[in-house]
Amino acid sequence: MLRIDESSNTLVAPQAGGLVTEVSTDRQELLGLLASSWEAFSSELGQPSLRFVAAEPVPGLDILAFDEQAGRAVVVQVTEEVELAELGRGLAAAAQVASWDDAALAAVHESLTATVPGDSPQVLLLAGGFDPVAVATVAWLVRRHGVELSCFAVSFLRFGAERLLTVRREFPPRDVSAPDPAAEVQRLLGEPALGVMTTGGSSTPPPGA
Repeated sequence: MLRIDESSNTLVAPQAGGLVTEVSTDRQELLGLLASSWEAFSSELGQPSLRFVAAEPVPGLDILAFDEQAGRAVVVQVTEEVELAELGRGLAAAAQVASWDDAALAAVHESLTATVPGDSPQVLLLAGGFDPVAVATVAWLVRRHGVELSCFAVSFLRFGAERLLTVRREFPPRDVSAPDPAAEVQRLLGEPALGVMTTGGSSTPPPGA
């Protein structure tokens, strides 16, 4: 879980306080936060080898990253909710990157010279929610056709006077034995003694309210 520092528009570790759920994920805000705090975010994803390359380098491509460990480009698509149309947008962006030659890759960023032209990039889909049909389609593409796709649900919360960003992997499914940060958030949201206010019912105001 990461706190959004609104004064510097960066992601940092949270401080104690009460949790408040926000209604929706704002795409433009999330894009700005990722561009300014990619290292913190990639660590939160559990993929610290991903390096930020560029935000919206070409139309239809939200963020381009580079996986230092795999030596491959990574297409990151950000949306409020992933439906089939957004899944198609992500695949189209990946196809565009795969079509670049050495010169086109180098023109975007020098780190991409380490990639193999024509190699299919990995695709990360980040969204406030995922349509079940879209997730089922992702699973089919991955398991039957070897497409490298991952889905992560991103949520904004209020933590006392601060804002936080949480990340939960939707696909591939999490190891059931691994700790789930989102489950911990839900536990906190359901604990009235912590002064948590949710959007769906009665609440106790956070400290200082």
